[in-house]
Amino acid sequence: MIYFDNAATSYNRPPCVKEAVASAIDAFGNPSRGAYSASLDADRCLFETRMQLAALAGAEGPDCVAFTMNATQALCTAIFGLGLQKGDHLVVSIQEHNSVLRPAYRLKEKGIVVHFIGLTADARLDMEDLGQTLRAIRTQNPDTRIAVALSHGSNVTGNVIDLSVVSALCSENRATWILDAAQTMGIIPINIRRLGIDILCFSGHKALMGPQGTGAIIVRRGISLSPLMAGGSGIRTFLETMPQEMPEHLEAGTQNAHSIAGLHAALTFAEGKRETWREQALSLRKQLLSGIDVINRQAGEERIHIYGRGTADDPVQTSSYDESGQVLPTVAFNIGRLDAADVADRLWRDRQIAVRAGGHCAPLIHRFFGTEKRGIVRASFSHANTPGQVQTLIEELTDIVQTEG
Repeated sequence: MIYFDNAATSYNRPPCVKEAVASAIDAFGNPSRGAYSASLDADRCLFETRMQLAALAGAEGPDCVAFTMNATQALCTAIFGLGLQKGDHLVVSIQEHNSVLRPAYRLKEKGIVVHFIGLTADARLDMEDLGQTLRAIRTQNPDTRIAVALSHGSNVTGNVIDLSVVSALCSENRATWILDAAQTMGIIPINIRRLGIDILCFSGHKALMGPQGTGAIIVRRGISLSPLMAGGSGIRTFLETMPQEMPEHLEAGTQNAHSIAGLHAALTFAEGKRETWREQALSLRKQLLSGIDVINRQAGEERIHIYGRGTADDPVQTSSYDESGQVLPTVAFNIGRLDAADVADRLWRDRQIAVRAGGHCAPLIHRFFGTEKRGIVRASFSHANTPGQVQTLIEELTDIVQTEG
């Protein structure tokens, strides 16, 4: 199989991840629930993983890191946990995943005012719209609460927002900032203290290469969240509420320590490699875009359309990361009038190429592109992919255009 669906979940994980999970299954007790070695070993693994994630994100400390089962649980904890009331405001964008949109719609039913920020012609977040919206809310409602929940990188186009601009706008307008880093954590550097991010949410099974069922929410000290769930915490047993101490405040019940052990191993394995991996994956994106350009030139027209492609053919940046123009190693496209699912099926049937087709759990960006019915094909790369694999994809796309496109 040629696996080009890394935006959904990593596939070619390092062997140490599997080994760590298997070892933990044999060795771990319940973390924070005992003073014997098996419990302490599990607790130590969780603490060390919190330390790794805090360091990776530039957090204030490991106590700011609470584990979740995925980015969706982290985002629900953040969006619902802020305790927005009727008349407060939540700002999202039309490129958001349903893990942001569906909580937003639920809050809208309760009287929270939800604002949807648009995109520019090349499908990047419209910063002018964001600034105007925040200033208008703050001018008209000097004392209202404002929360901003935005994805760092689109899971459809791979376009990345400029965090420094969002940071300045949120600070200027006293808005609490939730960043969905499901697509970018482990690929693009994030420093939440430098950028003023209040809450960071992400999964552990994508670019971080941990097992599925892992994720985290990192909360800036001073931000108060109500827990999404209540239950056992291992401490403060006689309280009727969840303990106020972080991270126990947000972690009800036994943690997924076996899978977190796998995440710990993946984080250790990746130390010092991320910049090289990012460049490798982005070079594959550039290769595919160049190949599609050749196909279109040979056809004399645009037979394969790329969604969200920026100016100057999105030149791949060098090792110096440019927040304002960077993209993820993702290409979103359609061929002629073909349904996206039909293209994905043929790629799998003919060459065992695995891509994602459909709505990608991001309905509003499909309305923006006009692809609600046909969907979009997405190829997303990692450092584990090779130029030869991308060339195979280009050859198959050429065949599809010639026979069906």
